[in-house]
Amino acid sequence: METIFSFLRDLVRNNNREWFSENKARYLEALEQFREFTSEVLGGIALFDPALTWLDPKDTIFRIYRDIRFSKDKFPYKTHFGCWMARGGRKSTDAGYYFQLQPDGSFMAAGVYMPPKEQLHLIRQEIVFNPKAFRKVFNDPVITEYYERMGTEDKLKQGPAGFPRDFELLEEIKYRHYIFSKHYPEREVVKKDFSHQLVEDYRGLFPVVSYLNNAMSFAGNE
Repeated sequence: METIFSFLRDLVRNNNREWFSENKARYLEALEQFREFTSEVLGGIALFDPALTWLDPKDTIFRIYRDIRFSKDKFPYKTHFGCWMARGGRKSTDAGYYFQLQPDGSFMAAGVYMPPKEQLHLIRQEIVFNPKAFRKVFNDPVITEYYERMGTEDKLKQGPAGFPRDFELLEEIKYRHYIFSKHYPEREVVKKDFSHQLVEDYRGLFPVVSYLNNAMSFAGNE
């Protein structure tokens, strides 16, 4: 991890194509280490989430190259490594597990982020159909105390169209995404057993991932 952090810190200070080309060997070394780390984490997750059993680590890792065509930020490279571990890999719209490795900004997340409107509708339908089941998962004290709920800043101001405005969990169906996260200081990330800790943190959020994928499965989500 220290090799990756060293490369990323230098990239922050030298985010240009000339420097990156001169340090391509360092990037490839860092990428390979991140791929090995991702493989360890995937192997651990697959023990409790079999949907990830045959997922190849390379299919989960996002490119470091930024698309700057329509962005005001013209830096050509991301300054972190990230992976989305879900059935189908990084392009999947399933609920799954995210990890971002970044100097002074590493974090994990699990759930579903900005799902397509059809899938979001199915999640909301499931909440309305069985609010008790939703509460059991999302209000679990272990989850609410150990992880941070994301997405509160993106909630709808009013309930979504087509849903009852007097529904007991109206605030919950205002969410656009359903995801929890946890941040890590760098001193934890560089520990040799960090991948094991990360897997256990994902295990704690497996009920959330399972609930969401079950809710979205009614549309034949692939």
